[in-house]
Amino acid sequence: MNISPFLWLSCAFLGYYLAYGVVVPYLPVWVKSQQYGAEIIGLVMSSSYLFRFVGSFFFGSKVKKSSQLLPTLRLTSWLIVFSTILMAYFAESFWGLFCSIGLFSLLNAGGMPLTDSLATTWQKQISIDYGKARLIGSMAFTIGLIVVGQIIGIIGEQQIIWILTALFVFYAMLLLMNPAIQVKDQQADDTSSQVTFLGLLKDKLTRRVLVSACLVQGSHAGYYVYSILYWNEQGIPVQTTSLLWGLAVIAEITLFFFSGRLFKRWSVSKLMTLAAVGAVVRWMGYSLSVSLWIITPLQLFHCLTFALLHFAMMRYIASQPQQNIVKLQALYNGLASCMSVALMTVVAGWLYNQNASIMFAVMAGAAALALVTIPRKMRVAE
Repeated sequence: MNISPFLWLSCAFLGYYLAYGVVVPYLPVWVKSQQYGAEIIGLVMSSSYLFRFVGSFFFGSKVKKSSQLLPTLRLTSWLIVFSTILMAYFAESFWGLFCSIGLFSLLNAGGMPLTDSLATTWQKQISIDYGKARLIGSMAFTIGLIVVGQIIGIIGEQQIIWILTALFVFYAMLLLMNPAIQVKDQQADDTSSQVTFLGLLKDKLTRRVLVSACLVQGSHAGYYVYSILYWNEQGIPVQTTSLLWGLAVIAEITLFFFSGRLFKRWSVSKLMTLAAVGAVVRWMGYSLSVSLWIITPLQLFHCLTFALLHFAMMRYIASQPQQNIVKLQALYNGLASCMSVALMTVVAGWLYNQNASIMFAVMAGAAALALVTIPRKMRVAE
């Protein structure tokens, strides 16, 4: 079946984020249902981000041409399905669970940067609207988050892994459709293998942009792994926390929908600064209160702390030479979305056992550091 590149990209985001909307908030809940404690959950989840870090660089280094992106995505999607089955099989063994979640995370890490690389390549070649395609993914994340949250309340937390497996099968099936216009290999692709991760990091501007993204993205670690567990302990049920997470993603969807018009004239620097300020306010709010009257409006800040930062990074990467795009996507995903979150998850896990309020305050401090590292002038076409 041939469909337009925009529709294909929307379907790819739909399938991936429908499943990812279960992975992020509920995988720790499933691990807990297997009778593991908070420290073990923190160890497993922080390690999973390290495996994602390795996976990002692995896929980024293996894809040499734009035409290799789609076949790689399809193969990876079915390997992800296999890894979720392994997770269920080894659930009662710590090392079996640790290794199977590691394999799952390594494979799952390819989905985001490879799809975003396809999107940015199509942006250059046929000018598709990334923001509107990506908001489909955010809508899917919300659906997975809220619907599965309600289902868990009915069938139990131990069934999360099988829901996840079914969703990744759906994702793999969607990727079998063909875009009517394939991404084209350009002359720049012939030199892409000569571009190295280290070479990209030698550029001072790119280095500062990535460090800033790491600080803001990494500050989400306490929220990603411990917010639902913490709020549950404070008497807020899973069904309500799923709605809180859903509200955050609805705010994200709204921003992606209007991003092209709202921020058309904004520089990458200003976008990143606003995201960092939003993160400081958000995490300090969680540190000071567990009242739903405070938490609820702060969940709307997700459109700044995550969505706006991601939008800024996509704009920065799309402005770079074609041969740099895949490896820049891998660097962004590997360092900001994986390594920084992994390191901060370890810190958050230790702090959570001491005092959850202090944990969120430290996350706010990390985001505040980004206000120092964000470059004030960008040598890019914005």
